[in-house]
Amino acid sequence: MAYMHHKETQIASKHPDPAISMPFLLLFIVVATFFIWCCCVGAWLARLWYYDGQLHRKFLKYDIQPQYIRERLVREEEKKPRQSQKVVDVPRWHRDVTTLSFERVQEFDSSSLRHRIFESKRISRLPAFEQDDGGDGSGFPDMPVDMTADEYNEQHFPRRYNFRDLGLSGLAQDDWLTYYHDEQITARDHLLEVRREDCIQMRPGREAEDACGELWQEVAKFLSTKYPMRFWEQKENAERKLYDDDTRESYPLGGPFGWLTLDTMARLVREDFCIFSKSPFSAQFTLLAGTTCFPSGWRLRARVGHSIESQQETILPWEKLPEILTYIDELRNRPLYKRHVAFIQTVRPSESDYTKKYFIQESKDFFSGDISFLQAESLHARIEQQMFRKLPKSGAVVLTTRVQIEPLVRMEERKLRHLAKEIRSWPAHIARLKGRDLWGRAVLGFIEQFPMAHDDASVMDAGEMTEPGDDIDRTSFTEIP
Repeated sequence: MAYMHHKETQIASKHPDPAISMPFLLLFIVVATFFIWCCCVGAWLARLWYYDGQLHRKFLKYDIQPQYIRERLVREEEKKPRQSQKVVDVPRWHRDVTTLSFERVQEFDSSSLRHRIFESKRISRLPAFEQDDGGDGSGFPDMPVDMTADEYNEQHFPRRYNFRDLGLSGLAQDDWLTYYHDEQITARDHLLEVRREDCIQMRPGREAEDACGELWQEVAKFLSTKYPMRFWEQKENAERKLYDDDTRESYPLGGPFGWLTLDTMARLVREDFCIFSKSPFSAQFTLLAGTTCFPSGWRLRARVGHSIESQQETILPWEKLPEILTYIDELRNRPLYKRHVAFIQTVRPSESDYTKKYFIQESKDFFSGDISFLQAESLHARIEQQMFRKLPKSGAVVLTTRVQIEPLVRMEERKLRHLAKEIRSWPAHIARLKGRDLWGRAVLGFIEQFPMAHDDASVMDAGEMTEPGDDIDRTSFTEIP
């Protein structure tokens, strides 16, 4: 009896009660279901984040096969006999051809079409950036630069300039700025009132503001040093200012610097300023800011913020400017250099609006009027004296321009001979842009006193512009008998 009881106990231990094991089974089922649900929700959330919430669009399928395998498959497919000629239904095509499978593309009969699709699929796998940095590296600040553009050019393209080869000559420090010219100051004040945005422009950013501020400090220092009877520095409420004794106004020398700083410099002196900064990545000079009241055939608003090399239209006063700025930038002692650029323009003898005389934004505006304006009393020599200097702190290069317009009939003989020599030395493309074919015979005929042809003399006599009582010397315009 005891033996039978012990046997039943062993059998019961081997087969537990189903009522006891049922809760553990339910718990396992619940845990497994919750785990599977979490995996599904996690995968759904990951896809939602990866595709920016667009789970129902047609996703791209990337072909990651190497190029040589794809080319080999294309060659093998072309060797096979063509089973059928399939016509591609172009209107049913989706614009995103990168989603087409390799087998679907192989069904196309045109090999050039397959090649274009494969090329599109290859381009779709290339990395894409959100923005282009424009070549200066600003869009990728974390990417190291192995070698700057200056170092690369110095290593592979060494250049050695001489200032005489660039048409430059030395400039004394005292000849940088002037303020005494009633006609030009009057024209500048009027232009700054009616066309301020055409005369003053600045690229947004701290770089342009710092360069303008540094130039303003140099201008104020120069004026207070050279013209101490009119300009001097003073302090008002612990703030440094430049005092103008003629206008009884004071101008702050501290920041912030911007449009008001450029407007102040444009009103105090009769020179124009252009500030150029060199990019260490591309080694190109960009126009940061400018005060240009007397442009010679170019627009400031279209040039600010762009590099000189990227200009689509030729700017006549800026010929050889990249080479000159590079030469000035490489100098360490920061000397002043200058060069002269000559133009010929016509001015009405009785013109009272000075802005039309000095403010020229188009090359065609150098010649205003008809053929009868090609007379000695209407022809003027427009001489730009361009001065270059480098700012010590920011390293920006400043182009300072002084314009002098003088009638040919009042110029000295020495200046006339120099002007004729320069006009004849212009290259063909520069002479064409400056209009030498139009006024060359009249100007050179007046300077060198060679006789004029019958047609030119008759046209000028017919278009006589002198007022009654004017005594104009016309001995240089002799007519061929």
